[in-house]
Amino acid sequence: MTKPLDLTKGSIPKLLLRLSGPIAFSMLMFTLYLMVDLYFVGRLGPDAVAAVSISGNAFFMVFGLSFIIGIGGMALIAKAFGKRDYKEAAKIYKQSLILALLVGIAASLVGLSIARPYIDFFGGTGRSLEWGVEYFQVFSISFFFVLILHVIGACYSGMGDTRTPMIIMIQSTLLNIILDPLLIFGLLGLPCLGVRGAAVASLSSQIISLGIYAYLIFIRGQHLKIKGPWQLDLNIIKKSLAIGIPAGLTYFLLSLNMLITYRVVSVYGTEALASIGIGFRLLQSVYMPVVAVTSAMAAIVGQNYGAGNYLRIQKTLRAGWTISSGVMIAGTILFWIFPEFLIGIFSNDKNVLHYGVIYLTIMSLGNVFVGTIMAMSSVFQGLGKTYPSLYAAVLDNALFAALVFTLPGLFGWGIQSVWWIKLSTAGIEMLIVASWLRYYLGRVRARLK
Repeated sequence: MTKPLDLTKGSIPKLLLRLSGPIAFSMLMFTLYLMVDLYFVGRLGPDAVAAVSISGNAFFMVFGLSFIIGIGGMALIAKAFGKRDYKEAAKIYKQSLILALLVGIAASLVGLSIARPYIDFFGGTGRSLEWGVEYFQVFSISFFFVLILHVIGACYSGMGDTRTPMIIMIQSTLLNIILDPLLIFGLLGLPCLGVRGAAVASLSSQIISLGIYAYLIFIRGQHLKIKGPWQLDLNIIKKSLAIGIPAGLTYFLLSLNMLITYRVVSVYGTEALASIGIGFRLLQSVYMPVVAVTSAMAAIVGQNYGAGNYLRIQKTLRAGWTISSGVMIAGTILFWIFPEFLIGIFSNDKNVLHYGVIYLTIMSLGNVFVGTIMAMSSVFQGLGKTYPSLYAAVLDNALFAALVFTLPGLFGWGIQSVWWIKLSTAGIEMLIVASWLRYYLGRVRARLK
């Protein structure tokens, strides 16, 4: 077994950078992964962008499922590593893999069965409907692979290894970049698959990535040796889901928030829907480094909680929040200076550009809100207490839905009001999470003394 990374000692900022660096690069690759799809599909017009954007919302549903399994596994593995109990960590790792396989199969089957009604319900019409169905059918198969890959990466983070997932993500992204134009436009004698080609390119790269992980896990036995029969251990599953379900449901709520948004904005036409797809992926490009930092925070907090070291938990929160806020502020400045240029990279349609600039300049003002919520939630994840973030997200969604379905229509407000409402409810969510964490850390400090 490769020697695990001990997160219970050493400089917190250096550990955050050491862990989050590979994660950030992996996230950069993932963002590039999404941007490449959008760039090449954008050459086919707004209908193609809308088709891929609507389909992409389901990605959050899959991420929600992967977080349920991955966050639970990561937290338990990190705690076991903090206690130096590697046998227990191996058991948790195996149960996470079994659960990911079962849930991944179910997710793909459901996705295949709802392709057309899903695209139709969320605003797909004409070509955007047909292309959306073509993309979503292949995209649904990817649910299985994306879920398993994310769960494995989360477990690796709990062990203190973020470099291996980074390397695998790099090769996956490079392969996707190569295959996208070949399959979308039918180059080098390959079939011209259009929008569907983007989904096939992504699926192919995911299959190869999972094959690499399978070699590392089962042939080389990297980090932990998986032994014994492949059957569910309900005791471990119960502990993992108790941590993972609230975290995963938080991502489901993010998906629900986006679906509500698409439903409301669909009245403004295909160009407005396409602008959200572009604008949100640009925002994601700034969120990704913060996701990397907060993932590292959760692992450090988990190991130090297992070791009973409260001071390092507190220092991790302070350092992680500072870094996250700095990244988010830089992103906001960038989006305010170059909104037209950034949207224009992916579409030259004047209406898409108009709606995209409105979206990007308003929503980027909430970057610090989002970064703070991520940082605070990661500490809760490391402590194995994920329901506070869930409750805050539930309130955010309920408030957003209540306001966005009433106020714009009642007062005749334009599309800008949707983004201002979303910004306001995110600020309320941030205040709730921050207050709750301050209270809970006081209890943890008393318990560990």
